[in-house]
Amino acid sequence: MPGGRDGEPESPPGRRQQINIRLDAVRARLQELRERHQDADKDRAPSYSERVETAVRRAAQAHAAAARVLASSVEAFRKAAQAHERVASVHDRAAAAGIGDMLAHEQQASLHRAAAAADWQRAERAQSLLAASEPAGPAAVLDEPGDGVAP
Repeated sequence: MPGGRDGEPESPPGRRQQINIRLDAVRARLQELRERHQDADKDRAPSYSERVETAVRRAAQAHAAAARVLASSVEAFRKAAQAHERVASVHDRAAAAGIGDMLAHEQQASLHRAAAAADWQRAERAQSLLAASEPAGPAAVLDEPGDGVAP
């Protein structure tokens, strides 16, 4: 027998043809599976309306989270202002009763009243932001292009 590659005997022509036919069949099947996979990927891709719906839902979730943060901020600023007012009152009473350094108590009371005023202003600002962030209603929802609604 004549030698093939690496000194091995060469396959008979019929066997070579069978191998080539089988390889062609495997290649064709691989191509078919690749095309099917690409078609499946196209089918799984979200449509425009699904993407818009997801974006609107996520925007609503973000808006709700921001509103919760603002509401928590309002409450925290109010509580802080009330605490400063109570401490200022304690320093006023201590100074009036002559307990300790009266000047230091008066200064501390003044500082706490200023801090309380600043916290009340912060609470009012957060409350106004919260009121301004109320949803605009159904008209604020994006519509799909081509449905007759102007952008």
